[in-house]
Order: sequence, then structure tokens, then C-alpha cells
Amino acid sequence: MDSLVDGYLSHIMDECHSDRSGHVADYIPELAAVDPEGYGLSMCVHDGHTYSHGDSATAFTIQSVSKPLTYAMVLKKHGTAAVDAKIGVEPSGEAFNEISVDERRRPKNPMINAGAIFAASMLLPPTRDVDEAAVDAAFREVLEFYSGCAGRRLTMDEEVYASEAATGSRNRAIAYMLDSFGALETSPDAALDLYYRQCSIRVTTDDLAGIGATIANGGMNPRTGRTVFSNETAQRLLSVMTTCGMYDGAGDWVTSVGLPAKSGVGGGILAVLPGQLGIGVYSPRLDGHGNSVRGVDVCRHLSTDLGLHMFNVTRESRVTIRSVYDLADTPVSAEWGEQERSYLRTCRDRIRVYELQGDLTFAGAESVQRRLEADIDAYTVVIVEISRIGVIDAVARTMVLSIKRLLDDSGRRAALVDPDGVVRASVDRHRDDAAVPDLDAPPELRGFDPALPHVHSTMDDAVVDAETFLLKHYYDE
Repeated sequence: MDSLVDGYLSHIMDECHSDRSGHVADYIPELAAVDPEGYGLSMCVHDGHTYSHGDSATAFTIQSVSKPLTYAMVLKKHGTAAVDAKIGVEPSGEAFNEISVDERRRPKNPMINAGAIFAASMLLPPTRDVDEAAVDAAFREVLEFYSGCAGRRLTMDEEVYASEAATGSRNRAIAYMLDSFGALETSPDAALDLYYRQCSIRVTTDDLAGIGATIANGGMNPRTGRTVFSNETAQRLLSVMTTCGMYDGAGDWVTSVGLPAKSGVGGGILAVLPGQLGIGVYSPRLDGHGNSVRGVDVCRHLSTDLGLHMFNVTRESRVTIRSVYDLADTPVSAEWGEQERSYLRTCRDRIRVYELQGDLTFAGAESVQRRLEADIDAYTVVIVEISRIGVIDAVARTMVLSIKRLLDDSGRRAALVDPDGVVRASVDRHRDDAAVPDLDAPPELRGFDPALPHVHSTMDDAVVDAETFLLKHYYDE
């Protein structure tokens, strides 16, 4: 059974599917031959759980999405100060392949080709005489690092690598320009070779989402539990991706999407919501900035519809489930007769209580909903207690309330303890809010849907409701 999150993601993909504008990257022959209809979306949340839709298993070359990862390797190897002396961090405002440097003759940032080629050079021996064995060794390190970020063993596309190396005149011009300034400490040809190899690594949207979640988790891969790089490096990556990751379209991206991100001319986009999740999108038709047309549109919908903008003014609480318990050790309500009380004692453990806390947005609600769905066979009645919830946004509310529909369909009962009227206030607050999910979405996906489960102002009332439901089943039988 698909979850509500799957419903959201499928709807967003459907909304963006009809846009066939843009063109594949035809200046690299192998990229020109890809299927322009390829279309995948993955989301990896903080514990490694991944939602996959469309062509999420289709492999494509990582291209410029590789740049944050190589930058992370260079930071890890040389330290921030040494890297900053060689590569700037300022937005260029120029195309990704612009031949330009700053006033100190440094590449303006590591997210454009000049900065990425320089970063690749810093992984090679500091000598002009670099043989193929040294490039091979450096690439093995690159592949190992990328694989650690993705959570599986990655490989290189030999055909794309050969195609890039044969047609990369502009990148050669960039490398030799840097060399003419005396900036490179290694062979420009070796740096280029390593750069072409890193761009030719094959990934899927599941891989990109996992990489994004690794960055979101401060360098710890949530799928493997392995720490690949430091929290300080993750912070640096997020900062540079925010300001420079979408090339000369970065300003519009930050405003309308508000997620640190990196795009590639292979059609991939990697986006990160810090501390919460990673997103991978694939669609090879590109806009004038070199960014995936559908990918940008999908990310914009995700940000707006699911409230993922990183500057959303809600205090996100990552740990939203305060406690979980059943009522096996609590007394039955006094209002029942002895026969009813005797029966209720036998099924007290079928009433499960989930106490939530914090301000509840998409990421927290996703975790709550998935936990409720995983536990569904363990209870007959679920009570969700939200007295410690301060704010609940439109999507989170819909996700929490969706448990009622899930339980109704399976002959169970859901109740909500909301002493402060947080859910009703959320309905009222978002009823006319243009930032709620698309009005064309199916009703169950609309964040302002005011339909409520059985709502109570106290836990005692909710318990009586649960006991009444269990007794009804008793008498029906």
C-alpha cells in the first residue's frame, strides 16, 4: 500500500510530466543519445528510508552533481584554509563553463567548471609529471568516497568518459588558463582526466537522494551509518550549494525553492533540506542555465506543496514522537459495569498512545506516519496526543490525520487529543493560504482539508472513546 507521502510525490511528478521544453546536452555526443523522456524522483529521509518514483533505478552520469563531493574530498584532505586560498566561494553569476577567475586569479567557486577542475587537481600529486597510475589511484579514492556517500558501490560509464574527453575543448581551455596563471601544482591534462572521470560516474535518483541525506545528516550516511565526512564539511557544502549550486540561476532557485542544491547536465538535480532529507530528480531536458527543466519544476513543487523551503519560519522538531505506550497498566474507566470492565482488561494493550511534541512539519509528520503504519497490526485503537505541539503546517496536519482513513479501512479506530485546538487553528490558518498543496490534487492530498478524526480535549475522554469502540466490537460478536 502506498503511503500519503507516495501520493504526494506521484501527484507532483504528474503535475510536471507534461513539460517537454528544453533540450538534452548535445555538446557531449553520448549525452545527446539519452532518452529525453527519462523521469525519476527519490526522497531519502533522515533515517535512510527512501521513497522512489518513476525511473528512479535508471542510471545516468552524475556530471556536475559531482562537484560538491570532490570539494568535500579536497576540504578533508587539505583543510578549509588551504582550499580557500586556491578556490573562492563567491557566486559567479555566470554560466557553469565560463572561463573566468576572481581578482586573485582563483576560480570563483567550486561549483563551476573552473573550480571543479582545480579541485580535481588538488587530489593529484603536486608534480608536473603525473602518470596514468597516479590518476587511476586518485580516481579510486574518488569512487570510494562517492560510493560511501551514496551507500552502494558506484561505477564509471566508459563511453561517456571517452565522449567527454574527446569533446572537452572548453574545459581544456579552462585548465590551461589556470595553468598559465601558475595556479595548478600538477599536470593540467591529469587534472582534466580526473575531472572527466568523476563526471562520468553512474548514479540513480536513489543514489542522489542518499547523497543528499548524507549531507543533510552532517556527513553520516543514514543507510549505512558510516560517517563519510565531518559536520563542518557538510556545513561548507550546504553554504556553497545554496549560493552557487544552480549556476547563474541560483538567485531564482533560492527564492522559489530554497534548498541547497546541485545540478548536472546529465539531467540530475541533488537537493538537501538540512537535518532532514535529501532529494534526487532526473530528467535530461535542460534549460538555458544547464538545469533540468522538469527537475527544477519538481523541486519547486516539493518546496511549496510540502513546506520544504529551508527558510520556512517554523521551528522544526526532528524528534516528534515523545513517547509510545499502551494502556495495559492503567485502570479501566469507572463508568462501565463489571462485565464490561472484565472484558476491557483483556484488551487494554490494544489501545496504543503516541505523544507528539515540537512544531510539526513535513519531515516530522512523515516519520510519525511511517511509525504508525509500521505498528498498525499491534493495536485496534490509536490515540495521538498533541498537547505539546506548537504549530502544525498544512501538509503535516493532513499526514497525521490520514491515520484515521487508514484505520477506518481496516476496521480500527483513531482518536486525537488536542486540548489547545492546534489542528483546528491550523485548518483556519491555512484555509485561504496560497502556499498549501495544489488545489487540483486529490482531496486526500490537500493540506487544508478540514475533515478531522475523533477529537477530544482530554486524554480521559479519548480513553473512554477507545473503550466504547472496543465494547462495540465485543457486543457485536
